[in-house]
Amino acid sequence: MIDKLLIGKVDNNLNWLPLYVHLNDTVGIMRCLLEDWISDATIESCDMRYEDFYTIALFVAYTHDIGKATSHFQGIISNKAALLYDNLSETGLSIHENVIHRGKTPHAYAGQWILQSDSIGLCLPQEIANVIGAHHGIPYPNQSLNRVDDLIKLYPGNFYGEENNKTQYSMWQSIWHTIVDEALNVSGLESITTIPTLTANAQILLSGLLIVADWIASNTSLFPLIGIMDNPYDIDCNARIVTAWNKLHFPESWHSEIYSMNDQIFQERFDFEPNEVQKAVIRAVNSTNAPGIFILEAQMGIGKTEATLSMAEVIASKCNSTGIFMGLPTQATCNGLYDRLYQWASSVSENTLNAIKLAHSGANYNKDYQQQVIQGKSVIDSDDDSSGIYVHPWFQGNKKSLLADFVIGTVDQFLMSSLRRRHFMLRHLGLSGKVVIIDECHAYDAYMNQYLDQSIEWMAGYGVPVILLSATLPLNRRNDLINRYLKGLKRREKGLNKICDNGIDWKTNISYPLLTWTDGMSIHQININQPMENRTVKLHPLHNFNQVIAILDDKLSEGGCACVILNTIKSAQMYYQLIKEAFPDAQVLLYHSQFTMEHRLEKEKILLERMGKKSSDTDRNRFILIGTQVLEQSLDYDADILITQLCPMDLLLQRIGRLHRHNRDDIKHHYSRPQKLQEAHCYVLLDSTDETPDIPYDSGSKRVYGDYLLMRTFNILPDEISIPQDIPQLVQRVYNTDDDCGLTDNSHYSDAITEFNTKISKKQSNAKCFLLKYPRKENIRGMLENENPDSNQNGDISVRDIESSIEIIIMKQYNEDEIGFVYSNNRSNDKRFHCHNLSDEDGIEIARQRLYLPKLFSSPWMLHQTIKELEDLQNKLPDWQHNPWLQGELIVLLDNNNTANLCGHRLYYDFELGLTVEKEETNG
Repeated sequence: MIDKLLIGKVDNNLNWLPLYVHLNDTVGIMRCLLEDWISDATIESCDMRYEDFYTIALFVAYTHDIGKATSHFQGIISNKAALLYDNLSETGLSIHENVIHRGKTPHAYAGQWILQSDSIGLCLPQEIANVIGAHHGIPYPNQSLNRVDDLIKLYPGNFYGEENNKTQYSMWQSIWHTIVDEALNVSGLESITTIPTLTANAQILLSGLLIVADWIASNTSLFPLIGIMDNPYDIDCNARIVTAWNKLHFPESWHSEIYSMNDQIFQERFDFEPNEVQKAVIRAVNSTNAPGIFILEAQMGIGKTEATLSMAEVIASKCNSTGIFMGLPTQATCNGLYDRLYQWASSVSENTLNAIKLAHSGANYNKDYQQQVIQGKSVIDSDDDSSGIYVHPWFQGNKKSLLADFVIGTVDQFLMSSLRRRHFMLRHLGLSGKVVIIDECHAYDAYMNQYLDQSIEWMAGYGVPVILLSATLPLNRRNDLINRYLKGLKRREKGLNKICDNGIDWKTNISYPLLTWTDGMSIHQININQPMENRTVKLHPLHNFNQVIAILDDKLSEGGCACVILNTIKSAQMYYQLIKEAFPDAQVLLYHSQFTMEHRLEKEKILLERMGKKSSDTDRNRFILIGTQVLEQSLDYDADILITQLCPMDLLLQRIGRLHRHNRDDIKHHYSRPQKLQEAHCYVLLDSTDETPDIPYDSGSKRVYGDYLLMRTFNILPDEISIPQDIPQLVQRVYNTDDDCGLTDNSHYSDAITEFNTKISKKQSNAKCFLLKYPRKENIRGMLENENPDSNQNGDISVRDIESSIEIIIMKQYNEDEIGFVYSNNRSNDKRFHCHNLSDEDGIEIARQRLYLPKLFSSPWMLHQTIKELEDLQNKLPDWQHNPWLQGELIVLLDNNNTANLCGHRLYYDFELGLTVEKEETNG
């Protein structure tokens, strides 16, 4: 029984676990996942019968660590415990740690070659061996030495301990055959020859599932190690598995039972009756047999979120999906919609206990969500198997984000499914069993669109239904997205089915609202008729700050509220100070991205109270909201008057979507608009500069958006816009390259086109460096190797083409021993901490006070100095660096005037302005 003495794990306290026990633990967890958790949709994505998937999953679970049964690995691990080494050596096995080619045979890849090498005689299908090789997150690379890539032939000493020793070869090969024979036994497979071929989809998803099973089985709090003197032959593996699974309290799979949505169910879910847009999309999804991609183009504030969730519930039942993923543009929009998703998920989880996840980098610092994490832990410790929704702590790791049933996160979480990155198969596993929803799908640049398109193709290849939402989608993007999904679907169908467009001219239709979708390989489209009247918005130019003040002074003289949107934080801060000075009797609120998370949440609460759907006339009286692009989307506020800098047409319409957003003709609730604000007026601020008087926007706007889209937008600005009727025509004109928008004679336009096209090409090229493409010849080997290397590409692998930025925690030093928050106007967070004594709870509160420094500090000429000065500042707080929430964080301490010096610049931060930066004056 030599194989029972092989070591799987050893800790620093000389506790250990036999390899065969860990393999049994992994098989047991795999069986639980297959029976209680994995979705039918995931298995269908592999083009396999459930029975075949089940047996192969158990087989790979038992063989996944066969690569640990090698001389080199056993030598390394037994080095921690002499008794274990002696026990192995007494069997006659050659155990060597210090081989010549250390590091050449990591156990995942060693296991792959044990199974597939013709020198061993097992000769499993390469597809099965690929799964074993990938179970640590990286498929085996396409590498070879002297045209040989068989690791056993290249490095026999690592496997056998001695080269050309027939006795050792025989002993180790006997162990490997024994492990495979046991794997066949536990999986129910008759022989290796009965193992079916695996598609690339199956290899990826099985790898992901194996990683999950291995991680759970490797958790020593669930599967404890044994003492070095304990009997390795006397372990009850079945009891270990039952105890661990009950302790883990893994969530049940959610199953939708709504095969056809109706008005009554909709009202039960959302507490109001569906409108015409919602009814139209429900009718469409009810009639679909094989849901594919759905693109809903409809105006802002029409209820696309509720329409989407009702669609998702029906689609999930038709596609055997067990969850949804909702992707949004920013962390702020995720936080804003999280409660709504939580309420909906609770309503559809009446019979099961399911897991929900807020998936973005700031989730750890969201107070409400972290409280739900704590509550989730208490659910696991409870014997009550009640139904509902909870945050399960096992899903809190970043790599496991998409594995929970209901996930809301930034769109980055979805785009990373096409990022060439370790453990990508976990993202694919999580998405394969879900309905995917992407909001604001127009809001991504050419770089991000490369990942969006590739991810949509991946989803189609898995048969995953995708819902895309937009109020302002250029026609060519709609066509690209539909075609990309169909491309993936054709690959899944092996290209046997032809696309059928049912005779509709779906590529050029610019009706609005509009729903385009696929049913199998068939394309459908409906124009949605709305009984509601179009809303007229009159547009007026403004040319300077004095005109802005005059308009606000006139229009708000009888009350009401205003919104002013600028294109840069610096401009927003300047306008805030000037407007606040001009209107001392008004409440003026500034909102942009350079506030701490807690201050942003506090400001969101204020603006929704003063300008939200349920704000009264008193709440709205002479309230002025000033901000940047963060005010364009997802925040449900209603302005009586809008002033905005010029921006691209689709974004301008998004901003206008916050003007007269809701009906305020309600005397009972004191909802109305002052007489001067009965009509919707949008004032477009056209700031030219002395250097370019013929270009109607400032250098900040150009830096953000470029000349091309701004020039085209300005040249077709009408005097009034009919919402929603004019939305598609205006958006399509700006993005239709065949339409010059009347700019042929403009001397700057040719340069603008060249600059725009160059920028697009560069972004697309940069994205391809990291793009995860579908593998060739149904083989996942080498999937993470870069096919498009770019020596000029710098920075981290990312789905956003943004300059690197430096995140800091900003605090205020009140005296030598006390540091506290920069409190808001109501002093609700006026809390102090001791410099040398900090609890874990204090650490997470402090960690929430984070924001990014302006790009200036991460520029190539200043980055090194910035990091050095910030690291030097940490010497003032050595004890804080030992706190688990603050370890490695960069903390900036403000003085009593809320200022600090950094790289020759003066930083200032407060609740009103956020972070401001000024160049320090020098004498002489």
